[in-house]
Amino acid sequence: MRNGLQKIKKRFGEIIAIIFALSGLILFFGNRKWFPDFYNPKFMAVMAFISAFLIILPCLIFKAKNDFKKQQLLNFTQLSLIIILTLSGLGGLGLFKIYKTGFEYDKLLHFFVPFISMIVISRFGLQWYEWSFKKSVVLAVILVLIGGIVWELFEFAMDYFFKTQMLGQYGESIIKDTVWDCISNILGIISGTVVSIKLGRPLKRHDS
Repeated sequence: MRNGLQKIKKRFGEIIAIIFALSGLILFFGNRKWFPDFYNPKFMAVMAFISAFLIILPCLIFKAKNDFKKQQLLNFTQLSLIIILTLSGLGGLGLFKIYKTGFEYDKLLHFFVPFISMIVISRFGLQWYEWSFKKSVVLAVILVLIGGIVWELFEFAMDYFFKTQMLGQYGESIIKDTVWDCISNILGIISGTVVSIKLGRPLKRHDS
């Protein structure tokens, strides 16, 4: 029963990865007239391919073998990636545009991604590598902070070299939007740290 459930979870990840890959093929080879004017199909296709690869990457790098708890951790990590990449993909497909209605979808992502990343990374350090709880959380904070900075630099590079409109709100209000992106990132890190601490309390015996 347990093995059957694990196979279903693994197959689910593979299916989502295939959907991303097929979407990438459509965006890359499709007629430009098929897509809205604000789309950058070739760039979006590359991001879709990268997303497909990222979804299966944890299972390629880490092998749980017969360790059920580690397999659960891998499943949680893959599910978290699927949620993050799907929400990001939906934003690129048009949800980022709803900022015009007053709801800034990208700020939701800038909060949620660090939040879930904090939980995943800290649990990984604690359960997979058996690091102390303090070390796992501190490393998670450092990695997520670096990730947020790298993402902003990535947006700048893509806008500069490939003429995308990732910074700001489709190229507008860049400074104001970037500041609020960073604030959302920090709030996500703080919230994720709080949840990580609560989740880690039963495991304090591992602290050193």
